[in-house]
Parts: sequence; structure tokens; C-alpha cells
Amino acid sequence: MFRVPFLLVASLTLTLMAGALRAQEMQVESKMQEATTPVSPVNPFQNNNSEQINPQQNTPIFTLEPALASSPPPASFDASHVLVQKAGNWSNYHSDVHYWGSRNISSVQELETALIDFSRYDGANIAPGWMATGALMALQVPEYVEGIRQWQNKYGREILLERLHQNPMFALMFPGAIQAEKTILRAAKSDANRIKLVGSLFKEQAYSMQKHAWANRTQTSKDVRINTVTFAPQSPKGMNQETLQALAAPGISRLNEAYDSAKVKANFLSALKLGPRSAWAEPLALQADIKTAVGRELTLARMLSLTALLVLKEDKTHPDFRAWSDDVELRECVDWSRVHLKQCLAAGHFEFESSFCIAEHQLIGTSQCISDVIAGSRTAAADQH
Repeated sequence: MFRVPFLLVASLTLTLMAGALRAQEMQVESKMQEATTPVSPVNPFQNNNSEQINPQQNTPIFTLEPALASSPPPASFDASHVLVQKAGNWSNYHSDVHYWGSRNISSVQELETALIDFSRYDGANIAPGWMATGALMALQVPEYVEGIRQWQNKYGREILLERLHQNPMFALMFPGAIQAEKTILRAAKSDANRIKLVGSLFKEQAYSMQKHAWANRTQTSKDVRINTVTFAPQSPKGMNQETLQALAAPGISRLNEAYDSAKVKANFLSALKLGPRSAWAEPLALQADIKTAVGRELTLARMLSLTALLVLKEDKTHPDFRAWSDDVELRECVDWSRVHLKQCLAAGHFEFESSFCIAEHQLIGTSQCISDVIAGSRTAAADQH
């Protein structure tokens, strides 16, 4: 009888067992791959030739599920950031509105001081200040910030920055962009209403102060008064460190795990002198249908793009921080109000008339410029006249 050597039998047995195990593993892997491979979604990160641009995961980006925030490294406060500085102009404007709205003007000197204070804010200060403030305010919207981070985890930071710099309208595609847009619009409506209210108070004073002798004096040289507006210091009053800190802190807090939403919002609004009249204090249901005015979509897109650049930690020296914070429509609207202000001053004869000019063109006019970004605001304003 032929005997097979023991070592040869053992070797053949081990080889057969290893082959069987490998075949079984390959079969299991194949089934798992079939079960877990997702259907390729519509993807905005595709070239025209349908070639995908290095997504980290092939998962749907248009999702209704809540976005999950990553855990970024601790952020540091940077008071020198251009957006924080520009937002400071808007904060200063609100401070002056708040200050003069709470006073009863009792002298020519006070009236002249009010004229100079408001003349500091031309379109080059108001427009970037309002845009930067909106960008910082959007950092308070968790759906938007977390949506940006969700996409960053999926597609990568560089891809998102590239798309944003190519076209700021891309920011409207982020998860949570709708919530951020409505937050900005509600704040714009609240701001415009408050500025208009103070303007109405100034207009009332223009009538009530006529009973005082000082208010009925003949105005000084018209050229002097117009030069007061033209050459008013265009660099608004400086901001203190505490206010700057409050302006930037929301974004820092929003990126940290320990986030007290109510406290951060209160500090932010306090820094901007918005107080209880702010959009945060209003029930959202009252303005649930608020929309961007036709033709002003780019304004909102640029605000949200600025927010996205902050979340993605773009270099603070990037020129788009300055370029996107300048809204041409708003800047030109405010500057036209200043032209009308000068015409109003030139047509006046008595001191009290300055109060009317301030009310109509430095306050009510500016409030309409802000509210123009909201759909239907111009029609509503026309109905009131």
C-alpha cells in the first residue's frame, strides 16, 4: 500500500483550508459592499463633464436631517478683523440713534451736535457696517454654522473656499442658509423700524421746539451748515475693547461645545444697542414669511459668504472680506439721503428746521435703505404716505 508522507498531507490540508476561508471572506465582503454602496446623489461639486471634485464621501448633500458640528480647536478673539471693525461702525450708529432718540433737544448746540454725529455715517460706513453685522449675526444660527461644517467634513475646506470665492451665491446652498437668511431679514426689519421710530421723534420735536425762542432764530450761513455735513469726521467714534469683544464672541462661542445661546445673543445685542426691540425678542411666527426683495439676493448671499469664510477660517487678509462687505445699492441709497439732507439744509431758514432734515434724511431715509432688502418694504412704505 502506498503511504503518503504525513507532512505532505498536513501541508495540503492547510492549503485547502486557507483557500476556503479566503473565498468565504471575499463572498462576505462582496455582499457588504453591495449593501452599503449608496446611490450617487446630485452633487454641486461636479464639473460640466460630470467628473466629481474629490468629495471625501459620496453622500447626499441636500439633506433635511440636522447637520452635526465637528469639534474645532478653540478659537481666539481677534479685534483687528476687518469684519469686526466694520461692524463697529454699525454699532456706533445704533449708539447715536439710541442716544439722540432718548433726548429732548433744548439748544442750538445740541441740534448741531446731533447733525454732526449722524453726518459721520455716509454710505461707505453704513453699508459695510450693516453687512458685517449681518455676517456676525448669522454665526448665531446653529443650523447654518453646523451645515457649513458638515459640508467641510464631506468635501473639504479648500473645495468650499474655492467655490465661495468663485461665486458668493454658493453660500445659499449650505444647509441652514434659509434659517440664517430669515434671521438677517428679521434683524433688518427690526433695525429699520427702530431707526424710523427715532426719526419720527425728531420730526415731532421739529414742531414742538418752535415754541422756544432759540429754535426760531435764523440759521447760520447755509454754506457753513452744508460743510458741517460734508466734512464731518468720516471715521466714527472709536469702539472700546469690551464692545469689540462682544461683537466677535458669538462666532467664537458658536464654534465651541459649551454654548449658552441666550447669554451670547444677549451680549451681542447689547453691544449693538438693539435691546428688547430686536428681532430676537419677536416671536418668529410673526415674520415667518419674510423674504428677500427681488434683485437683492446677492446682498444676502454675500453676507452668508462672509459668515462661511469665518467658519472655514479663511485668512483674515483675504480681499473678499472687504469686497463682499460693501453693498453698492445700500451705499448709494444712504449717500442719496445725504444729498437730500444738504438740499433740505440749504432750503431751511430757522434753527428748528434742522431737526426735520435730520429726521427725514439721516434717520427715516436710512431706515428705508435698510428695509429695501426685504420683499414688499417699498410698497408698504409708499402706502403709509
